[in-house]
Amino acid sequence: MVALQSTNRVAIAKVRETTFGVTPTTPAFKGIREVSSSLAVNPQTVISNEIRSDRQVPDLILVGMQAGGDVAGEMSFQTMDDDMEEALQGAWTNLPSQAVTALTTTTATVAAGTAFKAQMLVLASGFATPANNGLFVVASSGATSVVFPASSFTAEASPPAAANIRVVGFQAASGDIVADATSGNHLTSTALDFTTLGILPGMWGKIGGASAAFQLATAADNDFVRILSAVAHSLTLDRVPTGWTADAGTGKTLQVFLGDFLTNGSTLRSNTIERQYLDHSPVTYEYLRGQTLDKFSVTADASKIATYAKTYIGSDGAVQTTRFAGATDVAAATNDVLNTASNVGRIGFAGSAIAGPNYVMSAKWDFQNNLRRQMAVGSLGAIGIGNGEFVTSGSLNCYFGDKTVLDKIMNNTLTSFDIRLGRTDSNNESLVFDFPSIKLSAGSPSVSGKNADVMINASFQAIRDTTYGYTASIGRFWWLP
Repeated sequence: MVALQSTNRVAIAKVRETTFGVTPTTPAFKGIREVSSSLAVNPQTVISNEIRSDRQVPDLILVGMQAGGDVAGEMSFQTMDDDMEEALQGAWTNLPSQAVTALTTTTATVAAGTAFKAQMLVLASGFATPANNGLFVVASSGATSVVFPASSFTAEASPPAAANIRVVGFQAASGDIVADATSGNHLTSTALDFTTLGILPGMWGKIGGASAAFQLATAADNDFVRILSAVAHSLTLDRVPTGWTADAGTGKTLQVFLGDFLTNGSTLRSNTIERQYLDHSPVTYEYLRGQTLDKFSVTADASKIATYAKTYIGSDGAVQTTRFAGATDVAAATNDVLNTASNVGRIGFAGSAIAGPNYVMSAKWDFQNNLRRQMAVGSLGAIGIGNGEFVTSGSLNCYFGDKTVLDKIMNNTLTSFDIRLGRTDSNNESLVFDFPSIKLSAGSPSVSGKNADVMINASFQAIRDTTYGYTASIGRFWWLP
């Protein structure tokens, strides 16, 4: 029986390049989870203009090569981290995370312990003893050690290779943090120094832990906030939940959860993408070099899976029956996909969560880098990729419940948009996409016919925020209560 190539038997992976268009030596290809791809190596040809008396075409000449195309997939935590970094051309600012090579009842041995500060809230994972996996509070740290309160752990002299401690927030001493609502909104402390915790302007945080002991007494205060600035004993907040009010924090060992942080920048990164056609005998390997992410789009339609699509442009490629020398594989993360019902924690508009009557039916947003191939005499493929303007745009398709959205369109009003995607199982890992300054560029009420709802599909353009200095940010939370 002839075995034809099935789409179910195509493996796709990528490795980031150090030099544009050059596959690294002994590359470690990281798997890509996809639902489709249209990547291709396209020869550029021209017909010879030579005139022949017999009226025939003398030749078709290869004059160049272009490689690139689209990859589509379903949104899931951790699987798109490299993509988002490449789309925004920024770099993740990560909270401290270290592998643990030994564990006593109080002390984790790590390669670099000084990044961990007292009162940081740490997620321990990957340990052989189940009770060693969970949330713990740092007491102190040294060059290669992180110290926790007495009897925090069961000792493991040789933990599994996956054993890790990762900062996911901070926990204050009892009664140390106060919620303030005078002259702006703040969290203030007496003892805790906020400047030691790796907090950056624009970061989002989640106030309140899983039980009342770790929460403020005011229920409305225990939600997501955006941090405008941090000084030693005060966090200034420019986004707070509805109903935010002062709370003395009496008797509360308050927990606040933080995430890694990414904003747009100007650092181009390229990849070699590998596709394996596993039904072929021998296996066919397709390599596309210099693949640089031009566009990254996210779609969140009601009652569906949240999806992404990305577009690459690059240099050249090759098809061969032997794999790149020294290649190894890194498995893609296996986190579950995100839906647009139970996995959307918030859609924020103009600083407040969108609710009735202007419920959202669909939200979409694009990161576009406006890249261009740079060609040169003596090279079949591009010698480089030219960077362009970073353009972030999207749309919110809402029920036309009142004229709030229409007013902002008509008046060119400066507003904002944010959305949180995350699962409610496991560690409640979440992504927060934030566009602090947008203007609605188009949209009007649509009357589609009888027995239908009037909708307004509002297109938006994100612009540079004058306070934060960026257009878009992404927060990555590894644990939430």
